Amino acid sequence: MIHVDEQVAVAVNGTGEPIGFKWRNANFLVANKPMRWFARREWWAEAVRVQRGIGRDVIEVEMWRLMASDLLSKTCQQYELLHAVGKDDWRLVLVYP
Repeated sequence: MIHVDEQVAVAVNGTGEPIGFKWRNANFLVANKPMRWFARREWWAEAVRVQRGIGRDVIEVEMWRLMASDLLSKTCQQYELLHAVGKDDWRLVLVYP
């Protein structure tokens, strides 16, 4: 697996599931139903202090594991996306070769 941690633009369906994303000027289409879970953010590495009362979005992030193919090369690979819901920020964190 390759650690990436880069911002991506993500298209979602009506239920909020990723259906495609753009990374490094390439467009990717999700091939099957993505798997969703919640993970703890490494807040101790990102901020000096977590402010009191600003909610679970500081600690928890939404994670998605999915199979997606590059629209040009048609190569299908597994990816993991992190979604910071409060900021609507999407990051590609892992690529499985």
